Amino acid sequence: MKVLLTGATGFVGSWVARELAQAGHEVRALVRKTSSLQNLDGIALERAEGDVCDRASVERALGGCDAVAHVAGVAHFKPGEERRMYEVNVGGVENVLGAALAKGVKRAVLTSSTAALGGSTVKRVADESAPSSAEASGIDYFVTKYRGERAALALAARGLHVCALRPVVLLGPGDIYQSSATTFLALAKRKMPVYVDGGAAFCDVRDVARAHVVALERGRSGEVYFLGGHNMEIGEMVRKVAKVAGVKPPRRAPYPVAYAVAGAIELAARALGRHSDLSRQLVKASHFYTWVSSEKAQKELDYTIRPFEDSLRDTLRFFLQSGRLKATTPELQALANR
Repeated sequence: MKVLLTGATGFVGSWVARELAQAGHEVRALVRKTSSLQNLDGIALERAEGDVCDRASVERALGGCDAVAHVAGVAHFKPGEERRMYEVNVGGVENVLGAALAKGVKRAVLTSSTAALGGSTVKRVADESAPSSAEASGIDYFVTKYRGERAALALAARGLHVCALRPVVLLGPGDIYQSSATTFLALAKRKMPVYVDGGAAFCDVRDVARAHVVALERGRSGEVYFLGGHNMEIGEMVRKVAKVAGVKPPRRAPYPVAYAVAGAIELAARALGRHSDLSRQLVKASHFYTWVSSEKAQKELDYTIRPFEDSLRDTLRFFLQSGRLKATTPELQALANR
């Protein structure tokens, strides 16, 4: 198939590009003028200039394509950028997949997120039948991923063959835009002084990319698939990262305290005309339990889950090799020399 790929220069998208090319598909990447092409080095693909928020450029890029992998999205919890998040995570889906339906594209895959599920304050392992609490969460990233997913499934009901994939927190090499893998970078650099109780699931971006290719080839239209992995308490994850990096783990902070501090930092940053990486929405999201089952994807998409420690070491090794992390401990020095 000839596949139009959005978000190709990003963390997930660049690995999807590799997997599509290795599987024998022709790849046309929709890229913006300002996009760094670093992650696309060595991948055989065609580039088309455009933006998912510009419907006309998407329609031009779709010419001659049989399929679409819509991976592009905004993934963070920073205050002050909510408008852009809605434009890309909701409007971008409507543009790209709406154009795909209009152009008669045969198959499509949407990269959604476990964020579309929302979260729970109690420990649970959810499957695809679990109702979403994203709208009630008050977290813009959760809301936009849920609404984007609903837009895709509405197009499926109108005849577009599309399924949605919900990856969990991603590890692996290639996170140049500081999305999910930079949590592990912050821990290794000792720039995450505290954490709050909660639970998340962790997987490898390379396993997720392979699942995208299989989903494009034989995923069921109108279906949602969790691409999960290792369900962990946040404290357990923090200790594992600290051990591999050879650093002292951060302390646990009571949720109300962390939430209040994040609010104060937001206000201070706004007063100075700056953006803060720490936000109340981030603290709130971290406090939820977002544990999921990958059984459906394992059965239908041949989804595999590699060991957490392997993914973690590859993540930190990438940051070491790219100069984003210095080998300040014996453990990091050993990783850098492998």
